[in-house]
Amino acid sequence: MDEEKYELHEERKNVLWLIDSFIHQINSMRKFLAGVAISAIVMTPFAILLSVYLLSHPSFLTILEKEGVFGIGLFSLLTVVIIISVILFITGILQYRKIRFWYKKYTEYKKAKEDVDRKISEKFNFEE
Repeated sequence: MDEEKYELHEERKNVLWLIDSFIHQINSMRKFLAGVAISAIVMTPFAILLSVYLLSHPSFLTILEKEGVFGIGLFSLLTVVIIISVILFITGILQYRKIRFWYKKYTEYKKAKEDVDRKISEKFNFEE
């Protein structure tokens, strides 16, 4: 009976360790994902502005008239760049907000875990 309790305790300990390590890995990836989100927020307005500038430039209409298929392809490409950039910009903002919210919850979890560990150590006179 005592052996079963010990095995159950060890299984719970392993599961808690696994969850803690998983949360720690997600936190380490958070910096990379925040960088991706910030670069999307910063770079996409430049792509949109450059595409709008090229589309509204007076000589662009001349290219459309003279080049035919190439002009239509260029117009289509710039339109696609604008659409994708808007989507990436919105996605970057949403992702950054989610990452920021997750980090706030992670710091709360980490603080609560440290408090519980400290209280257990004090209660049973463990030294860390």
